Amino acid sequence: MRLELPEDLRRSLSARSQGLVDRVERFLDDAPRRCTYVRTERVSARPLRPSWLFRMLGRRPAQPVLGLLDSKFGGTPYVEEADLPWKGFRFLGQLHFARIPDLPPELPRHGLFALDMKVSGPVSQAFRVRWYPEPSEARARSFPLPQGVGRWEARMSFTQGESLPGGNAWEAPLRDEDAELQARWNDWAPEGFLEDERGKGPHRLGGHRSAGLDEHEDLIPPSVPSAQLWRIHFDNAAGFHWGTHWLYVLIHPEDLAAGWLERSVVTIANA
Repeated sequence: MRLELPEDLRRSLSARSQGLVDRVERFLDDAPRRCTYVRTERVSARPLRPSWLFRMLGRRPAQPVLGLLDSKFGGTPYVEEADLPWKGFRFLGQLHFARIPDLPPELPRHGLFALDMKVSGPVSQAFRVRWYPEPSEARARSFPLPQGVGRWEARMSFTQGESLPGGNAWEAPLRDEDAELQARWNDWAPEGFLEDERGKGPHRLGGHRSAGLDEHEDLIPPSVPSAQLWRIHFDNAAGFHWGTHWLYVLIHPEDLAAGWLERSVVTIANA
């Protein structure tokens, strides 16, 4: 999808110089990057993990209905390890890449990627990453259903999207210009983009690194991966949230290209 400058913004840029217009247009030619939006739908009228009121009323929790190999939040996780410990962990969700249509070119077309949250107190920010390059029903292990991060089981669905650079990367073409022009540039919300940034937008696979990570640049060591694999914010269908933050799964581009998703790291940063 091509980005076109709005006429009023173009006039403001050309009032400075034609060279500035040309620089911005070159930036916009390369700015869009494919991504995949992840939306969810609750699959049961009852939660897997009921509230105390639900239990007092004598209502029974739901049983998982989605398959082992489905992309989902909550429910029964896919596991191949015979001795994977669940004490102190809750299952967040999983992606089965082979079943996801129209993925961005840098993402794998095979394998199942899963996330578990480590519970270490009232606020937990530690996660376990699991990667299975060739998942199958035959490889799966059976075990007692672990607790989920959310209270509900939710099915994922996927649609193609377009992402734009955020934060420092978006501001780069006008970094040397005056504050008024920079503000007008940052106020521009191009139609057809940034769907995941608005209101109750979807989660996102691939695309540009999110602006929320910019504020952590001084705190994040250079060894932390730079490519954004998955961004997860609150999910009403599954019943979890991170307060005013979002969850980011990051990976080195070289590891992503090689299919080594087990080397991903997880961080929580501002939305």
